[in-house]
Amino acid sequence: MILHVGIDDTDSRAGMCTTYVGAAVVDRLKGRGINVLDFPRLIRLNPQCKFKTRGNCAIALKVEVSDDQLPMVKRVVLDTVSELAELHHDTTNPGVVFYQADKVPPKLRAFSKKVVQDIVTIEDAEALARELGAEAHKFKLGRGIIGALAAIGNTLERDRTFELVAYRTRENWGTPRRVDVASVEEMNAKTFPNTFDNLDPTTDEIRITPHTPCPVLYGIRGENPEAVAEAHGLIKALEPIERWIIYKTNQGTDEHLRRAKVAEIKPFWSVIVEGVVCERPRVIAGGHVIFRIRDDTGEIDCAAYEPTRQFREVVKKLQAGDGVRAYGGVKEKPGLPLTINLEKISILGLMPILRKVNPTCPRCGKRMKSEGRGKGYSCKRCKTKAPVEAAKLVKLPREIGPGTFEVPPRARRHLARPLIRVKPEEREY
Repeated sequence: MILHVGIDDTDSRAGMCTTYVGAAVVDRLKGRGINVLDFPRLIRLNPQCKFKTRGNCAIALKVEVSDDQLPMVKRVVLDTVSELAELHHDTTNPGVVFYQADKVPPKLRAFSKKVVQDIVTIEDAEALARELGAEAHKFKLGRGIIGALAAIGNTLERDRTFELVAYRTRENWGTPRRVDVASVEEMNAKTFPNTFDNLDPTTDEIRITPHTPCPVLYGIRGENPEAVAEAHGLIKALEPIERWIIYKTNQGTDEHLRRAKVAEIKPFWSVIVEGVVCERPRVIAGGHVIFRIRDDTGEIDCAAYEPTRQFREVVKKLQAGDGVRAYGGVKEKPGLPLTINLEKISILGLMPILRKVNPTCPRCGKRMKSEGRGKGYSCKRCKTKAPVEAAKLVKLPREIGPGTFEVPPRARRHLARPLIRVKPEEREY
């Protein structure tokens, strides 16, 4: 039989990582002779969810088991979660789901999409589990059953990437990570763009090593398992690696985004909205850049926050009347209007900027001077005159042009699709 296993919410801001729990489960099951089918899946959930810890990921794997192996498999999974999850933290509420089925039904796939794009309750997850005959196990509040069920339901049919994750030995958890910088640069030079977001070109910062106290030493993202495995072989770790695993994932796919009109937007969504810039962008305290767009249903603020660095320079060059497509997440903050936190922006059309230019003297070629409002122009040298209508409107060059612009890797969400992954024929600007 085919058994789907989903795991979520085992970490906290102080430590652990659900991908590590998943890797430990895979290793322990393989060590007992269980056939793990395909690559385990790392599914990033709604990045706007207020209950998330760090990366908001859930894990799913598919195993082939016999009836007599089934109790052992469930015991291994549940015991591993009990052992490794940060159960002593109030915000850690793991969930494990077991689901026996050859195929994932449409209703479960739809549930998964909703969990990636919206807010779902524990009651919603429990009701669906009962309907499907899935077995849900709750630790403490058990909020993790939402992500666990969603991870099973995400079959990655539309798009997928891969990530190889290498883990530290326990004695090094919480200490500075030690990876040879030159080897990461060499790896990037040899494998990009089949691997991506290894470095931030704006700061030369290494992006494969996290800055949290979790067990991850580094994670390499790429288009296929061969690319991330090759990259792994090029990196020189300066500390022991306990284990590593390759996940199939929805990272870098824009799966969290939905097209919406301004009037439809709700807090905790991530949206794609087309509109017209209402006013010239302004810089506020902290270096954040804010502007407003409108469509035929309403207006909404857009923000390029300080961590997006040079991306803000693109946004600053917008003018009222420019047509744009904004991509980003929406959060609700008390006392503030809904704001799209920009991940990307497409410039669809530019409003011409016109400037009135005084006429030139037909005799000497010098620029004529205005004699006052509605009084025409005169040349101070030749004393020639010209009427008001002799002035011309000149179109000024714009510092930006049509195209799509993205935040740098240091500010990119896990789910955001880097432009390097977008083929030219797919670009919509």
